Amino acid sequence: MIQNPAYYQMVLDTFCTALEDARPAVRAKAAEALGKMGDVAMVPILVKAFKDTSPEVRSSVIQALKQLILNEA
Repeated sequence: MIQNPAYYQMVLDTFCTALEDARPAVRAKAAEALGKMGDVAMVPILVKAFKDTSPEVRSSVIQALKQLILNEA
């Protein structure tokens, strides 16, 4: 997990912005990256992203959520 709070927030903001990109591949990678952050605080963001119309994005969201859950176990 990122230790510097300012840097963490910048990274989070970047990924959240990417979740709204017009390209599904970018949104999918953003969801994947949020899962790799290892912070369960990402769960509400990912749940919201699960409403995406792209199957690719929804699949990435599922994988990200699974990664977060497994890291907590």
